[in-house]
Amino acid sequence: MLKYFRNRKTLGYLVGTILLGLVIVAFIVLYIPDFMGPAAGVSLSDEVARVEGISISAQQFLQRYRMQEQMYRTQLGDRYSPALMRQLGIENLVLQGLIQDALIVVEAEHQGLRVSDEELDERILQEPGFQANGRYIGREAVVNLLARSGMSPQQFTEQLRRDLLRDKLRQMLSDGIIVGSAEVEKEYRRRNEKVNLEYIVVPKAELVEEVEVSDEEVSDYFEKNQERYRLPVQRKVSYMMLTRESFVSAVTVTDREIERYFNQNLPLYETPEQIGASHILFKTGEDDEAEVLVRAEQVLARVKAGDDFAELAREFSEDTSAEQGGDLGLFSPGEMVPEFDQAAFSLEEGEVSELVRTTYGYHIIKVTQQLEPIVRPLKNVSDEIRNLLTQEKAGTLLEAAVDSASALLGRMESLEALAQQYPSLKPQETPFFGRQDPLPQLGGTPETSRLAFELDLGRVSPPLRVGSNYAFFQVLEEEPTHIPPFEEVTERVRTDLVGEKAMDLARSRAEEIREKLNNQRDAAVAVKAEGIELQTTESFLRGTELPEAGRAPSVQQAAFSLDPGSFSAPLPSANGYVVLRILERTGYSAEQFMLEKGPFHDQFLNEKRQQAWTAFLQELERRYTVQWDREVLRRITG
Repeated sequence: MLKYFRNRKTLGYLVGTILLGLVIVAFIVLYIPDFMGPAAGVSLSDEVARVEGISISAQQFLQRYRMQEQMYRTQLGDRYSPALMRQLGIENLVLQGLIQDALIVVEAEHQGLRVSDEELDERILQEPGFQANGRYIGREAVVNLLARSGMSPQQFTEQLRRDLLRDKLRQMLSDGIIVGSAEVEKEYRRRNEKVNLEYIVVPKAELVEEVEVSDEEVSDYFEKNQERYRLPVQRKVSYMMLTRESFVSAVTVTDREIERYFNQNLPLYETPEQIGASHILFKTGEDDEAEVLVRAEQVLARVKAGDDFAELAREFSEDTSAEQGGDLGLFSPGEMVPEFDQAAFSLEEGEVSELVRTTYGYHIIKVTQQLEPIVRPLKNVSDEIRNLLTQEKAGTLLEAAVDSASALLGRMESLEALAQQYPSLKPQETPFFGRQDPLPQLGGTPETSRLAFELDLGRVSPPLRVGSNYAFFQVLEEEPTHIPPFEEVTERVRTDLVGEKAMDLARSRAEEIREKLNNQRDAAVAVKAEGIELQTTESFLRGTELPEAGRAPSVQQAAFSLDPGSFSAPLPSANGYVVLRILERTGYSAEQFMLEKGPFHDQFLNEKRQQAWTAFLQELERRYTVQWDREVLRRITG
């Protein structure tokens, strides 16, 4: 054990005892995840993934997952739900983070990097969660902190060692990345320079009807461009879906269960206390506090003397509600800033407050209406609760069925065995698909398509979550890369050929227009004579598009390389051809660059280092062996 976990008590511990409760709360929230036990059927020691001999356990996954879960609970409040976590794919993000941690340990050891006990000691002393009044709180307090969050000192130091290894590896990578002055200025210009330009677009879509192609031309085009139509390796799978709805008929929800749920969740069916109020706001600045206070007291005196509150609000209030006589409508506790909230809910209906100071300024508040909390009667919500409990029970039955199906398919390796167990479900087949093609029947995620190509032919997948349901699939067939027969792609080839010819017409048309524009002193007169529209755009930046043109790298290049003056040669775009002229180039000046050079250099350097780090992590994933158990992951997250 490290020496700072060995010491009995230090001065920091004595001082820190007073604030220990606050430190515990801050540390648990900020540093250690809220530990919860694993799902049924999962042991904390179960292996979720393995990276080059390093095991990632269910316990490690749960600790990281609960930390993410708590973060989302805090951010989303009432909008949080476990279903949303699954929809966002948080379990995959958490596992990816743990895998990256393990990859970093492997690579750091390969590079000969180490973290000494002395370095760990120094970091523990600096850990904000282990300090009070700037002093280390001592071994016993630290162990208590860790125990409350389900982590032993050994687990904490192992995690801390991994964090320091990450820092060292990242620093080693970052030290080799520098940016010179010329590169910084070039990037600054690239991000800030913009142009004002005039342009016309000749869209190919308007010329398609003028194109005619024969069957022979289509056939010849295919013969000359066969590789364009080559199909990658493709696979076909059969699949079965176990749905929550298929278990609803087996569920019974009693009236007693409905009543119990209602009583245990009354806040869900309660409309909280509300009040209606109006106010007069006097905003304060840095130097006018006293002046504003005098004015507010004068208006308050008029309110107390019986002057009309709404009229005074219209005349004096500096809030947007002034036009409505200061009316704020109905609101519940907690919706206003604390000082306003406390004052308003302490008043009776018709009562006016004294001056109330908030961050906005001084308020005079009048309560115009009071509504008591209302609980919706059980009879009005019983159907809603019945549906909710039915879905919950059906979900429990679904999870049990998935476990049973997983065990069955593990023995039988055939979806037919599952079909025999559930006669109402029939295996369905997908068409052939490529590794990059989505499978909408199975949720459409890239991971599903990738898994379909990782499994051997004939193998059955682990259960895959598809919304609130689960699917299993079996790899049926693989088709090698090939060029399909002409008959299968005839219409696609015809469309491509017509598109090419339409683009040729668009280029010719754009060249004609360009010549007339450059030969005509007044471009507006030239385009009017041609019956076309000369468009303009201001502040055209790199990376943006001309809406009518679509994606057009050639337009980007021309816009920032041509000199102002003549119209450009026809420039190809996704939708046709573009002819443009630079009117003015703005947004960059050497003087402004020199003023901003320092901060921009640091920003650009940090971006380059982050890009290099991301690419480095991706390379580690390709270099080392990573395995993970989808079934254990499913059991943990449900």
